Amino acid sequence: MSLLKIYKKLKKPENTNKNSFNTENLKKSNNHYIGINGLGHIAILFCTTSPKGKEENIQNLQLHHGMQATIKFNGKESKKKFSILRCTSKEERLREIFLSSLNNIIENIAETISEKEIYEKTKSLIELYKQISKSKNYDLIGFWGELFIIKILNSKELLIEAFHPKINDTFDFFLENKALEIKSTTSNDRKHIFSFDQLNSKNNIIIIGSVMLRKSRTGISLLDLKNDILKDIGKKYLKEKLQEIYDIYTGSKTQKELNDIKYNFKYSKDNLKFFDSTKVPRIKETPMYGVKNIKFVSDLNSAESISKLSDYEFLK
Repeated sequence: MSLLKIYKKLKKPENTNKNSFNTENLKKSNNHYIGINGLGHIAILFCTTSPKGKEENIQNLQLHHGMQATIKFNGKESKKKFSILRCTSKEERLREIFLSSLNNIIENIAETISEKEIYEKTKSLIELYKQISKSKNYDLIGFWGELFIIKILNSKELLIEAFHPKINDTFDFFLENKALEIKSTTSNDRKHIFSFDQLNSKNNIIIIGSVMLRKSRTGISLLDLKNDILKDIGKKYLKEKLQEIYDIYTGSKTQKELNDIKYNFKYSKDNLKFFDSTKVPRIKETPMYGVKNIKFVSDLNSAESISKLSDYEFLK
């Protein structure tokens, strides 16, 4: 049974002590538990030994070692010291990410494990939560456009390989010297905001994808796009990368926010255009030393679009 299914069967204790939990055993383990406390925090309680491990206390996630906890299991209450990894968020989306990310770790966990090993096994989850926190203001409309591009083009695996190497990168897709920047708009024209670097480079081939969106209650959601793309991807590490990016950009959003991001797929497909950055209106003059973060609106309505997509590797 998955951690998520076990968690949904747990009931909060009346006691609001943060280290008092109603628990169930983890799969194939008599020493480790999944629990929920009276504050609604979901936690994994590991029975650990030395050597000591690093601790973390970040937004929505904590890892502490040597914590005295009261656990109620099979109707019996006991006290013991644990390494406790807890999700402090009450948002279901973040709890789902927390538990689904731990499934593989829990599947093969040893009965006796050190604090150091726990940190090593969970540091990728810790880093994921750090990235989620950084991306809390990320534009979901733009993300829909990026997933739409992956879905509609044949070069899906290449695009995922190139997708968001870092959260603050200049381009949405970048691989070697090839860049693809996606601009999405809900208006009826192609006026997009660019940074200076997105349209000026001596060494990079830069393609702009202009996606026009029309909201629809029966449209395609972010989850629909992500799941459809996963069906078309064969390589496991690319599936995992796409899932991680999806979790980063949607993890801090409420279900209502995610439900609001639904657009008419056919309309976007019919109104999709690509442009070579050298053929769109832009500021060409190199800014003076000390001038930074230049942004401007470029009107692509009258710009020449790319007619032969096969000339560009990302667009094949």
